[in-house]
Amino acid sequence: MSVQDEKKKGYILNDPQRAIFVKKILPSLLMGSLLWLLGELLSSWYFWDIQVNPFYIGIYIAIMVIEVLLYFGFFYASKREKSLLVFLCYGIFSYGAGFISLPLVIFTEFLSQVHMFVSLSVGATTIVFLMGLLLNKNYFAKGNVWPHIFIFLLGILIIEIIFIFVFNIHNFLLTIPISVAYILVVSLVIMFYGAKVMKKDDSPWLYKFAKIQGMLILSLVIAVIGIIVILIIIALAIICGESGADLGNLSLSGRSSTKKKKDKIS
Repeated sequence: MSVQDEKKKGYILNDPQRAIFVKKILPSLLMGSLLWLLGELLSSWYFWDIQVNPFYIGIYIAIMVIEVLLYFGFFYASKREKSLLVFLCYGIFSYGAGFISLPLVIFTEFLSQVHMFVSLSVGATTIVFLMGLLLNKNYFAKGNVWPHIFIFLLGILIIEIIFIFVFNIHNFLLTIPISVAYILVVSLVIMFYGAKVMKKDDSPWLYKFAKIQGMLILSLVIAVIGIIVILIIIALAIICGESGADLGNLSLSGRSSTKKKKDKIS
């Protein structure tokens, strides 16, 4: 098949590309998101009542430095097809990412939002993983647009229902649009950037996996910035007296189950 014919197919994957993406890359991405959630839950459980002091600040800085080194190690190893080192760096990096939210764990006004943010990322990755699992040889194959759309929309609906019940959501007008938008960001990046990398990159599959994960991290950072901006706008609106509602009732969760501990900060 000529290069020109291959370009005309857009995001349609051939059998070898599809097999690598569905059977290797998607499970790896799901594993990383689950480790992230595990790290976030354990860090919030273990550090929720710590006193802020130079020792813990030093520990946090050390974690950030180690995370950066692991990230570069992950890319280095993937280029050289060192599978064991790739997954060792990736696994520790993903788990350690849960500890990056430690400042929000200490200032617990937004602890529930951190839980929801990471959980939604797991949910979005799960949707794409299940699409690949259910469609298998038909995943991103010609003539299979409607099955993709049906499974994708059904997956979003299921994740949203679980999300609403688990986190006891009440403020639907704010929460649902933000959560759906975030699910779309994560899942569509994996699906379409992933397909693009699989088609146009002749590098080893481990390096393709690293590139997809890198783009996913970039999209997550942008999403976090967007959510922070929204929360700041809401907070400013409350401070300026434009709303009589409490921030806990307008945040991403229906209500906050944690107590403020600012008096514990030394």
